[in-house]
Amino acid sequence: MVYSVKDFALHAKMGGECMFEKDLRVAALLDCYGSLLSERHRELLDYYYNEDLSLGEIAAEVGISRQGVRDGIKKAEEELGFFEERLSLLKKEREIAEAGVRVLELTGDNASLRAAVLELLTLAGAVLPDQK
Repeated sequence: MVYSVKDFALHAKMGGECMFEKDLRVAALLDCYGSLLSERHRELLDYYYNEDLSLGEIAAEVGISRQGVRDGIKKAEEELGFFEERLSLLKKEREIAEAGVRVLELTGDNASLRAAVLELLTLAGAVLPDQK
């Protein structure tokens, strides 16, 4: 899913960070590090961020209290943050994508060079914005 700057601007700021941005960050962390979480934590985050279920709906689904769901989500978010802090995979992916955009701008009209750069970036797992 791709979001524009306007999408981010539409959402109210909370605690200095846009709530929408936080949701996207946790979803990206879940995609990257989700396999390192326990099955329960992965399930809770998936329901909350990917399925957009409320805490009450998740509680009913998994058979624990609403507070238990909240605590589990917070703990899982902390674990994802710890993984990113130590491994920096998302940061590195973003840096590769930014460098890739700069290199693509330098390729000019050279289609074969542009294709080679795009192939390298794809192999590196970089997610680039749509290119013309």
